[in-house]
Amino acid sequence: MGWEEAVMIRIGIVDNDPYALSALGDVIERLDTEFTLAWTATLGAVAISRCLNPAKRPDVLLTDMSMGDVPGTEVCRAIRVKTPAVGLVGVTSYAIASFRDEAARCGAQALVGKTDLPGMALAIRNAARGLPTEPAIAGRGSDGEEASGVDDDHPPFLDAASAHTLLEDSAYATRGALSAKERDTLRLYAEGLTTKEIAEHLGVSGATVATFERRALAKLGARSRAHAISICIRRHEI
Repeated sequence: MGWEEAVMIRIGIVDNDPYALSALGDVIERLDTEFTLAWTATLGAVAISRCLNPAKRPDVLLTDMSMGDVPGTEVCRAIRVKTPAVGLVGVTSYAIASFRDEAARCGAQALVGKTDLPGMALAIRNAARGLPTEPAIAGRGSDGEEASGVDDDHPPFLDAASAHTLLEDSAYATRGALSAKERDTLRLYAEGLTTKEIAEHLGVSGATVATFERRALAKLGARSRAHAISICIRRHEI
């Protein structure tokens, strides 16, 4: 049996602490033989620019959450609203809970502690394929299995494509008015489709469909899905 060629994962790192940046770069190159360091940056704006440039775009960006020029969450949002092509992994020296929800909302695929090396390796491997890793399982590093669910009070980490669709849609939506995806979601529910069927129809995940619905209900001030649908029918929006 012949040797299979390894698929290298190109990684970019942004951290405004040059000492932490150097240490993290050294760690990444020793963490997995398939990991290669593409570049490092000390400014969030530079990382954003490189990730949006096809010639410099890494497979995965590691971004510190606490930076001076641009917060790590906003680095993620600025990249994800434009492209699903880069896996985004947040790293932090602080408690995961401090940044977890905002990182998920901003399109990251994972958030891990800087000292959680098995979790970091798993998150990078998953993010390179556009897949999410929940913090609750990121440290296992044994099977890569995704989390079975997330509490309703906390937004789930989404795959890169779904997160891009969600943020791109939100960027074009006028506050208080339903976006096209939110209208489509309610219309398809009104037609009797299930969440899974709607997800397949729209080309997104079930979690993204749930977010479209939740956002539509909030904008309409609706008490339930049925109430939201009735409001839209009266307004001739679906």
